[in-house]
Amino acid sequence: MSDNSNNSNNTSPQLPPRGWYPDPHDAAARRYWDGAQWTEHVVAPNSETAAEAAAVAETAAVSPAVVNSAPEAAGAVSGGAVAVRPGRGLPKLKWWQWALVAFGVLVLVSIIAGAVNGGRASTDADARPAAGSGGFTQESKRPTQKPVEMVEVPYLVGSTIAEARAKLEAVGLVLVPGDAGDDWVVTAQQPAQGSHPAEGLELSVTSEAPKPVYTLAQQNAIGKAKSYLDFAGFSRTGLIDQLEYEGYSTEDATFGADNAGADWNAEAAEKAASYLEFTSFSRQGLYDQLAYEGFTDAEIQFALAAVGY
Repeated sequence: MSDNSNNSNNTSPQLPPRGWYPDPHDAAARRYWDGAQWTEHVVAPNSETAAEAAAVAETAAVSPAVVNSAPEAAGAVSGGAVAVRPGRGLPKLKWWQWALVAFGVLVLVSIIAGAVNGGRASTDADARPAAGSGGFTQESKRPTQKPVEMVEVPYLVGSTIAEARAKLEAVGLVLVPGDAGDDWVVTAQQPAQGSHPAEGLELSVTSEAPKPVYTLAQQNAIGKAKSYLDFAGFSRTGLIDQLEYEGYSTEDATFGADNAGADWNAEAAEKAASYLEFTSFSRQGLYDQLAYEGFTDAEIQFALAAVGY
């Protein structure tokens, strides 16, 4: 018996079996005892589901039955539900979870960069000189264009030179005098009627003498004179005599002969050629015959040279 008593006295106290016991650091929680020492696994009552308790049991290398029964033996909460407090270290995530985390980081970086650039742009805009300040802008460097002075050119065609001059003076333009008389009629102008730049404007007009107004006798005398000139060669005096013979007055006959458009040198040459076709003439004889017809000396000399004398 003495041996048994000595053995019982020498035997060290038996450690509690493994299980869940009140946490020595937190009385409201439970910590897992592995039979030899306290582990890092801690649970809080009534906070998680039985599935999480099973995960805790798996981590502690014990079966779910032991986990569920251990709190009951240690006086844990009813219902067998336990919650595991997160341990130290980073959680283990799947690859797609890490991808979502990386995407979120990229979005956050983009937002921050956009905010920084926006602030920089607003700062640059504020730094630009405002209108009316001492700074210079691109628009202010452009030279101011001088407005073009325009002048309204009137319509001049059909007006006399005197009328055209008055119209131009009314708009500040001057018509340079020429050989045309004041009664001549403008037939063309350059530039045409309308608004034109005043600087460098050069205005020119074309005009012609006014058409004379003839009496009926004068018109008929001219017509009769032309018909005689078409028939044969006539001198001026010979044509006037012929028109007087037709009954025209000396004044109308002279007017008709002078306005029929005759070339008296050509008429003398035609008359000399007609005489030579009729018969032969010496130079002097032809000269005398042309003088008898009323041609002047100058006209006769032209005619003799034209026929070869």
